[in-house]
Amino acid sequence: MQTTQVYAVNRQQTDCLEVRTTDLEAPPAGHARVRVEAAGVSYGDVLFQRGVIPGGPKPPYTPGCELVGVVESLGAGVTGLEVGQRVAALVVSGGYTSGINLPAERLVPVPEGVDPVRVAAVGLNYFIAHQMLHRVAKVESGHRILVHGASGGVGLAFLQLAEHIGGVTVFGTASAKNLDIVRRHGAIAIDYRAQDFINVVRATVHEDGTINAATAYDKYGTVHAAFDPIGGPHFWRSYSVLRRGGRLVAYGQNDALRDGQRKLRIGAVGFLGGIILPNLRPDGRKTTFYNAWSLEKSQPHAYREDLTEILNLLSADKIAPREISTLPLTDAAEALARAERGVTGKLVLDCR
Repeated sequence: MQTTQVYAVNRQQTDCLEVRTTDLEAPPAGHARVRVEAAGVSYGDVLFQRGVIPGGPKPPYTPGCELVGVVESLGAGVTGLEVGQRVAALVVSGGYTSGINLPAERLVPVPEGVDPVRVAAVGLNYFIAHQMLHRVAKVESGHRILVHGASGGVGLAFLQLAEHIGGVTVFGTASAKNLDIVRRHGAIAIDYRAQDFINVVRATVHEDGTINAATAYDKYGTVHAAFDPIGGPHFWRSYSVLRRGGRLVAYGQNDALRDGQRKLRIGAVGFLGGIILPNLRPDGRKTTFYNAWSLEKSQPHAYREDLTEILNLLSADKIAPREISTLPLTDAAEALARAERGVTGKLVLDCR
């Protein structure tokens, strides 16, 4: 079988991807061959390709961490899957393709009637938000949380999933044009350019948005958990608003790539100063850099359980991405460029 694959061949901002046609062998034992219908595109794909994330794949490799497709054939010993069944998978790399062999245990059945493009649009973002909320920060009703980039793909997932927990007070940062989106999900919206989120979460906010500084909370901050993909010194600022027993969950280093330039020093400062050093302070607050693959090693059952939960929520129309834009697989370079520039909603490659 021939398959179309997109390869990242260098770390450059442009001319970094090549479309190749290769032969796909029959699936080995324990694997299934999947005809890929759609693959999600994320900012994380950009960070991997530019070499910003330590330990990421090295060129040449096929980008893409989320895919959905139909099982075409099964390797020896595979049970629990059927040819013709629609499945979803999260992978370290390999998603930008029209066909792939994957270990059967990574393939999670998609509920009947769910559009594959919608599956690719929610798979990664909602999966990682679910794990950070429930398995890392263990957010419960009555908790207060801070979500940075609340109108983005993962940020919106946090807002929607927190609604399902119920009774969670959410502070969400966003640009001025996106504040209404944050408010629609019951969160306290913070304009990250015009307002200092530290002042907002530490003080009472009046109905008109002004802050009553006289009622500021104690020095340990006001939230049980803060979710931060920005990196650099921003991690430390998020840590500063935690209450005793609170946890900073970092899950990105977006500031390490700005205006097309890699800023690896910012990444190092964020990891050392914002993640490692705070954990050496005996103040009852903790920091974690979330990594789905590391969590999977310590909790092997979590992958299938959590992805199944997200697919069921999607099937029941209880979660939804903000907007979905599709491009053909062969336009992956344009999709990656749009992801780096910043887009509204979710980009999905149509691999059919």
